[in-house]
Amino acid sequence: MTATARPWLRMWMAAPIALALVFGAGPLAAAGKAGFPELVADLKSPTVSTRLTAVQELGKSRRREAVAPLSPLVRDADARVRMATVRALRELRDLGAVPALITSTSDGDTRIREEAIGTIVELYSERERTGPVAGFLHFFSDEDDRASIPPFTAVDPAVFQALGNSLRDEDKVIRKEAADALGILGGTSAMPSLVTALQDGEAEVRASAARCIGKVGAAKDGKALIPLLSDESTDVRNQALDAIGVLRVREAGPPLRELFEANRKKEVGTKALASLSRIGDPAQADLFRELLQDPDPERRRLAIDGLGRVADASLATAFKKDYQRERSDDLRLSYAFALTKLGDMAFVDSLVLALPSRGLGSRARSYLLELGPVTLPELYPYLTDPDAEIRAGLCDIIAQLGNAESVARLNPLLSDPNTKVADHANRAVELLRRGPGAGAKP
Repeated sequence: MTATARPWLRMWMAAPIALALVFGAGPLAAAGKAGFPELVADLKSPTVSTRLTAVQELGKSRRREAVAPLSPLVRDADARVRMATVRALRELRDLGAVPALITSTSDGDTRIREEAIGTIVELYSERERTGPVAGFLHFFSDEDDRASIPPFTAVDPAVFQALGNSLRDEDKVIRKEAADALGILGGTSAMPSLVTALQDGEAEVRASAARCIGKVGAAKDGKALIPLLSDESTDVRNQALDAIGVLRVREAGPPLRELFEANRKKEVGTKALASLSRIGDPAQADLFRELLQDPDPERRRLAIDGLGRVADASLATAFKKDYQRERSDDLRLSYAFALTKLGDMAFVDSLVLALPSRGLGSRARSYLLELGPVTLPELYPYLTDPDAEIRAGLCDIIAQLGNAESVARLNPLLSDPNTKVADHANRAVELLRRGPGAGAKP
């Protein structure tokens, strides 16, 4: 080929590329990714693989306007598309997806039903799971005594109705996960279904239902847990014991004492005593007094706590002497709690100073929360404590116990030199500004 012919050859080879760039046609355009409108259109494609790809890509887009066109596909004829739709709605992180996810809780595919329950919990709790649904729900449901969604989160009542229906699912895993989800989301309205689930033939379901009732119920609901104290399953008994203590079911006093007396040296006996201690039943005061001399420090601690909750003022003088003589920090903390319950606010000092403790801090925090808003005037002065851990810990406690006045007390900590304190103060202030007592748990 001559040199003069080569420029014409180059022009001829380049022509299709130039035309493609000008008119948007040709192989280069075809190789490009579909845009948002094209993906939405593909959701109606008669080809399953096209719908599936469109669903997956819209999920990855993180564009919340994709929720509306995606939602109808939870009824798609193909299970792969339905599952991909639930997962895409999970990625979009928008509560507008909840009605579609409720539909998926009754899907014919067990895996899709499970995915829908897990996704609903993720959206409302503002948490993201990194593993299987079952592990996420179980771990999350064990975290706290009460519901775990952010304050002022309004859960669609239809969610509770759907989860209540799922408690009757043919699959035991779904039934268990529905109970866990109700506990996390605060499904009090599903209480009748939860009580029925206490009779489920599967121990895992009974245990989750008991745990959920402990989270969302009241003392009157806890009466239904008493028969489970003799359940054949250890896990069921333990969940019932915990829930009865949390709900302070006074009627459980006699069977709890019987369980303790029959198992004094066993773990179940200690758990029964712990539940009895939380109830604070005056009828058990004689047992608590007896256990003050018990050689086991854990039983002594629970006896001190129990007597504090019984609130027998005649114990105050003796408890002050015992507090001064006690060498165990663990037991001194219990005496401080009991004395505060008996009305001596000077012992709030011991509870507050224990907050930074790795071993005692969690219990000190629980004691202060249990004591309630009555301690607020005693807590405010510690917001200027030299220990940053104390200041930060108190911000979290006041966020749950406080009121409008508490905001003014916390405002100076917004400029605290310790960034952790400033962050905790900011969260507390934002929560409390939503209304008096906004942070308080039920």
